[in-house]
This record gives sequence, structure tokens and C-alpha cells, in this order.
Amino acid sequence: MNPKQEPQTEEIFWVPGAAENTELNFDDSVFEMIPECLRPLFIVASNKQERDVILLGAITILSGCLPNVYGIYDNRIVYPNLFAFIDAPAGAGKGILNFVRYLASPIHKAKREESKILQQEYELKMIAKRKEKDNQEGFVPPPPCKMLLIPANNSASSFLHTLSENNGAGILFSTEADTLSNSLSQDWGNFSDVLRCAFHHETVEIQRKTNKEYISLESPKLTVFLTGTQGQLKRLIPDAENGLFSRFMYYSMRSVPKFRDVFERRGTIPGQEFMQLGQQIFILYELLNRLGTPLECHLEKSLQVEFQNKFASLLESYFNDTGDRILASLHRTGLICYRITMVLSCLRLFIDQRATPSQSLQLNQSDFNVAMSLAKHLISNSAKHMAEMPGVNNDIIKYRKLQFMIEMLPDTFTRKEANEIGEGLEISLATLTRYLSSDAFERIGHGKYRKKGAQHSDNELMSN
Repeated sequence: MNPKQEPQTEEIFWVPGAAENTELNFDDSVFEMIPECLRPLFIVASNKQERDVILLGAITILSGCLPNVYGIYDNRIVYPNLFAFIDAPAGAGKGILNFVRYLASPIHKAKREESKILQQEYELKMIAKRKEKDNQEGFVPPPPCKMLLIPANNSASSFLHTLSENNGAGILFSTEADTLSNSLSQDWGNFSDVLRCAFHHETVEIQRKTNKEYISLESPKLTVFLTGTQGQLKRLIPDAENGLFSRFMYYSMRSVPKFRDVFERRGTIPGQEFMQLGQQIFILYELLNRLGTPLECHLEKSLQVEFQNKFASLLESYFNDTGDRILASLHRTGLICYRITMVLSCLRLFIDQRATPSQSLQLNQSDFNVAMSLAKHLISNSAKHMAEMPGVNNDIIKYRKLQFMIEMLPDTFTRKEANEIGEGLEISLATLTRYLSSDAFERIGHGKYRKKGAQHSDNELMSN
């Protein structure tokens, strides 16, 4: 991949100065490594955080559009399906995420059209039976209701029935998380356990006394993409002990105190780039659906070792900083990282390179690197959200304060600047001293510090 052919990110991806806290944003290198087919999508973004959520949203939605693709993780068969929650206050620009729905729309529309035809055929058959007074065949079941994008305002049995009629696969998509929260709060709609099982493709069963209803679904392949406010997130997942918490990827958008140019045209037709990629995904979906043997994804041995080493290091670091509450999220972030790699490698091979799907796929190293970079942000975001939930331990709350401090400090800073920020966050001087001696910072002179990973400036080098 030739970096000289990359789009000019400063012109396409964001307006300088808006939502530019790089500690909160995905690394720029991620956008240099992603598959080519995803890059046109960022033309609609006006800042880095919009660029980030478009990437996370696209990966999530596309994870539900890859049938017959699987891998072996922790000695279990896993599919690409991901869960994501984007939380944002008013004015943060989350409305841009409506575009990601276009990526799955062609598949959804084709399924709805198929369902419409089947229903028409069913009705004609029933009319003919009534005319002929043909009762010999007995009850004729109605045709399945085919769809890919499943509404969030469902009862548990209706939701599971819809999944069952679609071979256990679907995308739960809602830009207002309260829609799902309201369903989960009802006795008839409590399918939080369905979501928890579906994340790991575990068998889901529901039995109701009414009509003696019994539904069983083996190996569900469910994708969930939700957006909402932090308050909506807390209503959906009230505490960190809820097993649903650790199954989601999180990204927090921030309000941008700037009135955007509402007449600026980014792209020719709004959402056109998403529609075009959606048409390519539809073709890929059809190809994968027709595979006689499912396609298995493999990670080469050297990347397996790297994966193990990096997650072992992350686990040790987070456990030391926050205690054992974070472990469930960290373990599942490993699975999420593997699934992201699967999604990206499928796009690279089958969309960018136009390869024909076969029985095996070697996961790409660039896609692995992207997934690992995203994973570090995702587990950090999980820890931040966990710190805001009731019943968490003091270590997680302290970790949250440390993350706030890191975000507020410039790349290079003085002890005086750190003291001022620490005072605002109610961090004691002793705790601040301990933070500054942690792996997050390095001392570069008397009373001078730098964030780990920050670029060295010429002035700084000369002063040392």
C-alpha cells in the first residue's frame, strides 16, 4: 500500500480545532492502514471524533453482513458480529451515524422484497385453498419475515422469532438507545439475557405460558449498534456488574462549541459513498451466502504470539491500576479485537482486491495492527464508563481521574501545570506525584514531563 496515494486527511477528515483532543481520538496511523474501500466514507466527517465513530460504526454494521465467515478463538467457533455503543450529548454530531445504516440497506431491502413476494404467494395459495375448499393439507404456516435490520422496540419472543426466521442472523440498529431500554424494562421485552448469550453465539431459549410458545435458537449471529446519551446508556446497562456492559465497544463523543457550515457540501449526494460501498457489500453478502463450506479465518503464528503478549501486558497493567472489575471487559476486548481483524481482512481481500471467497482466509497484518490500536482505546473507554457506574471500587475511580488528567495535559508540561490540573480534579499532591512517576509519563528535565508516545520537539531536545 503506497502512503503517497492516501487522501489528504487534513482536507477531508476534520476541521482543525474542533474536537481535537488526540488522547481521546483514534491514532491517525489507523486511517493510513484501513482497507481502501472504507476511506471514501470519511468525506462526511467534519472533525476527528466524527471520523472515529464513522469507522467504528462501519466496522460494526459490516460485521453483521459477512455470513459464512468464522474463526477459532479460545477453542470456540466465533463469527465477526460486534456490539457497539456511541454515547454523545446534544450537539456532538452523532446524527452523522445515520449514514452507516446505508451499508446494510441493500441487503435489508432485498430481504424485505423477498419476504413481500413470499407473502403474496402465500396469500394466493390460501385464496385457492378456500375456493377449492381444500382442507386436506391442514395448516399452512405463513412465510418467514425476512430482514437484516431488526427494530429495537420488540418483545423478547418477537425479537427471537425474527432472528429465527433469518437463520439466527441480524443487526439490531437504533440511534436512540432508549428504544431498546424501554423494551428491556418490560416483562414481555426483557431480552438482555438474549443479547448476552448472542454475543458468544450461545443457544438462546424462550418459553411463554401464553400459547405454549417455545423458541430455541442455536448459535445466533447478532450485531448491535446503538447511539444515545450517557443517561440512556445507564438506563440500558445500570451497573458494571451487568454482563451486557463488557460485551460492548464504547466511544464517547464530545460537544463541539462551533456552529458547523450547514451549507457545505461534503461529497456529491449525502451518503453516496456509504450507498456505493453498501452495493459492493450486497454482492459480497450474496457470494458468501452461496459458499458450500464456511470460510475460516486464520491468524499466523507470529501474530498470535504478539496478540498474547500485548493482551497479557494490558491485563497486568489494568489489573494493577483498577482491580478485577475490569477483567471481564478486557478479556472480551481480546475477542472484539479478533473480530475487528476478521471484518477488515474480509473487506481488504474481497472488496479491495476482488478475490473470490474460498474456504480459508489468512488475516492481514495491517488489519491486525488496526484492531490492536483500536482495542487500546476501547478498553480505556470501557474503564472510563465503568468508573461512572454505581458500586465500582476506588481504584477504577482513581484511574478515571488519571485519564482525565492525561487528556487535559499538553504533550509536554511542567509540574506547575500538572499541579493546577490535579487540583481541579481533586487529586492530592502525593497521588499526583505517583501518577507522574507512572508509565504514562516520562521526566525530561527539572520539573518537566512528557506524555509517553508524544513527539519530541526541537526546542525540548535543545533544552535538555
